[in-house]
Amino acid sequence: MRLDATLTLRLKIDNSNMMRKSEFGMKNIYLWYLPKSLSIVFLVLLTISCGNEEKPKVNKTIKVEVINVGLNTNNSQSKVAYNGTIEADVAIKSSFQVSGNVVHVPVSIGDFVKKNQLVAQIDATIYSSQYEQQLAQVRLAKENYERINNVFQKGSIAEIRMLEARSQYEQAQAAAKMTYENVRHAKLYAPMDGYVSDKMMDVGDLAQPGQPVVEIVNINAVKAVFPIPDGEINSITKGDSANVSLPTLDKSVIGIVDEVSIQSNQGSPVYTAYVKLNNPDKQIKPGMTCNVRLQDKVDQNKNVKEVIVIPSESIAVTEDGKQYVYIVDNGIAERKYIETGELYDSGIVVKKGLAKGDHLIISGYHKLTQSTPVEIVNDAK
Repeated sequence: MRLDATLTLRLKIDNSNMMRKSEFGMKNIYLWYLPKSLSIVFLVLLTISCGNEEKPKVNKTIKVEVINVGLNTNNSQSKVAYNGTIEADVAIKSSFQVSGNVVHVPVSIGDFVKKNQLVAQIDATIYSSQYEQQLAQVRLAKENYERINNVFQKGSIAEIRMLEARSQYEQAQAAAKMTYENVRHAKLYAPMDGYVSDKMMDVGDLAQPGQPVVEIVNINAVKAVFPIPDGEINSITKGDSANVSLPTLDKSVIGIVDEVSIQSNQGSPVYTAYVKLNNPDKQIKPGMTCNVRLQDKVDQNKNVKEVIVIPSESIAVTEDGKQYVYIVDNGIAERKYIETGELYDSGIVVKKGLAKGDHLIISGYHKLTQSTPVEIVNDAK
């Protein structure tokens, strides 16, 4: 038994020593491989890092066309033609002053009517009945007043009784007169000579006080109405001369600026101007389209000045409404913020931001940013 126990103990000790040696050997192997593994990992990471390293970004050269910015005289430019519409010089919408059912409209659109000509009528039955009742009240009040006044003249009645009777008579007369006005207003008459341009009501409709029934226009004179951008509104004044062309009639008429709005149209920086035109033959009709070209005000060359005019399509606008263009400076695009003025057929005036001799980019500018390299592909003029 002791022998077996001794053998067993030795076997355990030997196994323990072998395990220690094995662990020691594994540690040595691990320590031997660790530096090499780390080196491999470092090399892999270095390779990946070098492969992902950003290369310097090079701006692509953009091909552009340019023009040389030059000076022009303002009287050598033909001003832009504004699109407009013809309106009647005088237009009146007629309406009843009392309510009632329309029973008669003896005019049609396009008819010529004379002043005080009947153009519409409502049912006046109720107003006529009221008027008859008021006339009866007037007759009774008059008889009562005359009777009491006769007695008063004889001294048989107090003056106060006579005054009361006279007041009742006068009140009845006033009420009858008011009722008669209702009867008279049941008929609608033309306020002036002119043409019926519109009918808003017809027989059977219910008319209300102030509700338009017909529109009468006088076209002995007409107006060309056209919009003006805010950048040009201060260059137009009442009394300016304008040439108005009428494509429908294939003719042009010279007119005078009659009105210029002082406030822009709601929701947009656009104003409205009106040019008055004589129309003796009445060929110019409301609703016709027209083109208005304002004539320059040059007094013996005193107001002639040099201006810069560029193509309007070369101008871009920022989100906050600033206008800018690009010019070429030493082979790169340079952004220039500008202030514009009057619009001409040949382009728009630049009041600030450009100088004579600048190379203005007129094509390819939509691809540009500040300092983009550019190549001019045309001969600048």
